Amino acid sequence: MRWIREYSLEKPALCDELIKGFKRTRRLGLTHAGTSAKGVDPDWKNSEDASLTCFPYEVYAKTVRAYRGHVMSCLADYLRAFPVLGEASDKLGFLEPPQMQYYKPGGAFHGAHYESSGLHIAHRVLAFQTFLNDIAQGGGTYFTFQEHLVAPAKGKTVIWPAGFTHTHRGEVAPREEKYIITGWISFMGV
Repeated sequence: MRWIREYSLEKPALCDELIKGFKRTRRLGLTHAGTSAKGVDPDWKNSEDASLTCFPYEVYAKTVRAYRGHVMSCLADYLRAFPVLGEASDKLGFLEPPQMQYYKPGGAFHGAHYESSGLHIAHRVLAFQTFLNDIAQGGGTYFTFQEHLVAPAKGKTVIWPAGFTHTHRGEVAPREEKYIITGWISFMGV
C-alpha cells in the first residue's frame, strides 16, 4: 500500500527487551487499562498499556532509546518517500510518548478508529506501530478503506497517515498474546 509503509527492526532481539521492560513496568504498578476516545471500554479496546516514559531508567536509557532510533530511521525513509511532509508543513516530531500495549489472547482494539480523531489529538500527522512478537493466527491491523491487513511479525514497524482515510482496527489473536508499541508523529509548530 502506497501510504502504509512497512519496515523491519534491524535487531529483533530489541523486541524481547521491550517486552521485559513492560513486564517490569507492570510490576511497578505503572500500567493501566487501555483507553481510547471512548475512555476505558473493553468492548472497544481491551488492552493493558504503559507509556514508554514509565519504563525503569536502565531500560529506558538503552532499550527505549534504541527503539526510538529505529523509529527515527523509519520516519526519515517515509519523509524521503513523501517529501511534501517536510517541505510544506510545520516541523514534525514527537509530542506524545509512544505507548506499549499488551493484549491477552482474544483481545484487540476492536473499534474502527483513526489516530487524529479529536481536537486534542488533531496535531497527529502520522502514526506508527511496531509488532513485538510473532503471532501465528490473527493479531494484525486491518485498514478499513484500503481493505488491507498488515500481518504481525516480530520487529515489523508500520507508518501511515493519522487521518480518517486510514481508519483501522486490531485483529483478534485468539490463542496468543500480542505486544505492540503505538506512537505518533505530530506538528511541532515553528
